[in-house]
Amino acid sequence: MYKLQICNALTQEILREKTYKKPDLILSLIESGAKGQECFLFDEDLRTLKGEYVSHSIYMEEADTKVYKVIFKVKLSEIQARISKLA
Repeated sequence: MYKLQICNALTQEILREKTYKKPDLILSLIESGAKGQECFLFDEDLRTLKGEYVSHSIYMEEADTKVYKVIFKVKLSEIQARISKLA
């Protein structure tokens, strides 16, 4: 398993944490951010944030979970996407 932690560079707060079976989406996010592309993120309250990539680190949480901690400078986006919470 692969876990993504999106963190606020200023506060070090984990804004969103999600687990995936494959790392593809996580690696794509890191690659986009590292190339300087503007990233739109969502926090746990499903608010839309604009993120500027700062750095990332990788560590093992348990024997079977690789954690990607990706740090962004974030601010609330002027445009909020309409997202319904999934059960």
